[in-house]
Amino acid sequence: MDESLLSIGELAARNGLSPKALRLYDESGLLVPRRVDPSTGYRSYGTDQVGRARLIAALRGLGMGLARIRVLCDLDGVAAATELRSWWRQEEADALSRAVAVGDLASSLGQHPTEDAVTTTTTPARSASALHIGLERTAQEDAVLVRALPGRRTLLAAADGFHDADDLAARMLSAFADALVETPSADVLTALETAWTAAEALVPTDGGAGSTLTAAVLDGDRLHIAHLGDTRAILVRAGRLEHVTQDHTQVRSLLEAGRLSPEEAASHPDRRVLNRALAAGAPSAPDLLVRQLEPGDLVLVTSDGLHAVVDPSALAEALTGEEEPEALAQHLIDLALDAGGPDNVAVALARA
Repeated sequence: MDESLLSIGELAARNGLSPKALRLYDESGLLVPRRVDPSTGYRSYGTDQVGRARLIAALRGLGMGLARIRVLCDLDGVAAATELRSWWRQEEADALSRAVAVGDLASSLGQHPTEDAVTTTTTPARSASALHIGLERTAQEDAVLVRALPGRRTLLAAADGFHDADDLAARMLSAFADALVETPSADVLTALETAWTAAEALVPTDGGAGSTLTAAVLDGDRLHIAHLGDTRAILVRAGRLEHVTQDHTQVRSLLEAGRLSPEEAASHPDRRVLNRALAAGAPSAPDLLVRQLEPGDLVLVTSDGLHAVVDPSALAEALTGEEEPEALAQHLIDLALDAGGPDNVAVALARA
């Protein structure tokens, strides 16, 4: 092969992308191969196309559609920058319009009468937790907490510190739990917001250290969750898993909106970068979520040292088994370590 030509695998490697993502650009006419073998269909690309492939991937990472990218890529530098800024102005306008619509709809929904919650059980949930430093990290920056709360409620929480956070995650969980105990409100969501403020007060104002935090309160037949970052809450019922929370990354939001393909998201260089977290300068308001609980449901709160490392099918198999909480918590740690254990691991779980 001519030295000026690259295979699709070589081009992908130079851009940190997957060959599947590059095939999408090829099929869309954005990245035309320089040579196609008439017998095998094998595609070869010019070394001068590396920059174009990188630009396409960057624009896709921002959420730009393929048609608009085709226009931008054919413009010179100044014109391309102008096109990008024009696209972003419309994105901002669209977001403002959606914000108004969301506010109106939320206000309308809040006025609808709701049925009184009926507690189906007064038996405290059976719970357990486990924490491991992992096989590659030299410091433990994850934290996990299980605590019984007033009113027979149970708190499960996990936090994942980052950027040399030391014990920041642990201190946040302690402040969070203490605030919940001191706020025995009948309105669990209000109590969670108060507790969140206590944890947020510990965010360092200097440096980049921060943390994610996911907390779940089991209260009779209700599960209340406060969540920020890429720690997760998973609800297991009758052998089926619901990932109640969503990771707060730009790539994840674009994937959910259908603006990135799964192949693009999986190989995106910023796929693990958070855009919401408990950190200075970052959006730090949590998602507040409510789910119905039924007897026998399993609730898991975990850091990405588990869910981002263990094969989803292996995780599902473990969570849909019949192990008691203590044994299951250790089993999950073992799964993370068997998968290489590259990160700290924190798990908290309970059976309703």
